[in-house]
Amino acid sequence: MAPRSPEAARLLSLAADYMLRHGVGGISLSRLAKDIGSNNRMLLYYFGSKDELFTAAILRAYERFPGLHGLMAALRDGDGGLEERIAYGWRTIRAAEHRAYVALLFESFSIAVREPTENRSQIAAVGAEWPAGLTDLFLAHGREPAVARREATQLLALWRGLQFTLLEGTDIAELDEAHDRAVASMFGGGGRTERSEG
Repeated sequence: MAPRSPEAARLLSLAADYMLRHGVGGISLSRLAKDIGSNNRMLLYYFGSKDELFTAAILRAYERFPGLHGLMAALRDGDGGLEERIAYGWRTIRAAEHRAYVALLFESFSIAVREPTENRSQIAAVGAEWPAGLTDLFLAHGREPAVARREATQLLALWRGLQFTLLEGTDIAELDEAHDRAVASMFGGGGRTERSEG
């Protein structure tokens, strides 16, 4: 959602700053408005609803982390075999400079799913590009479309679980080893007998 005016863009940037610093737990629209120097009426005028504002702010925050924002393209277009690309993907996600966004992602999603009717946009937007991007990665490595979609789901589930464990404070080396072993087990062998005939 592109801001409709310079003022909307400014407020959106401030909202993203706030969320990255403080998270979203327990934040009301009134509180956010006050803390970023605005008011409810202005935020609703520019963004329509709390859900739309929070979704736009989370997406704006995501754009500030080019390693994450550009990760799907980097995986698709990068060098190396499938396991090397997946390892690169995980190590990009778990990098220290991305921790604030990973925390925001988990927090915002957990809050959104508690009240799904009020937070439809957040649920749809958070991580929406990754399933398609990972499917493209597996397609590029010879998987049939149905297999590529299934393996993309498996990899995303692995990454989400490891991100949760990362936020708990588990040692990075332990997580990297667990990741690489799981990837070798799940996807090793270059696709086995599931490669495309075309």
